[in-house]
Amino acid sequence: MHSRVQPLRAQERAPDERPVSQVLGDLVGNLEDILGAKIRLAQAEARAELRAFRPAAVLIMVGVLGGLLSGMFLALAAVAALGLVISVWAAALIVGLALAVGGAVLLRMGTKLVQRRAAKLAERTKEQVSWTGQPSG
Repeated sequence: MHSRVQPLRAQERAPDERPVSQVLGDLVGNLEDILGAKIRLAQAEARAELRAFRPAAVLIMVGVLGGLLSGMFLALAAVAALGLVISVWAAALIVGLALAVGGAVLLRMGTKLVQRRAAKLAERTKEQVSWTGQPSG
């Protein structure tokens, strides 16, 4: 009877048994794969949602182009109207300066808005990297 008893170390492992370190390594690898797949899925969903806005974006761009053209004609009309009172070159200078000041104010407001939103996006990205360990990009 003693001849059939073998020490525990001498027994061979069954083919389906794996060491704990290998199981944990596989588990971590699978979790990384799942997290990466979730991030790719979120990106694909965001792209699909943005595609739905394409027709609206085209309409907005056409509207902006029409607005720019109408603004040019209004500026031309203002130059012509002022040209009746003062010389045409002075009228064009006044209208051009007024448009330049308005454009500079709007440009400054836009850059401040972009800077604020970029700071918020950077903060969210830092938070996401701290959670996932990789940027979502």
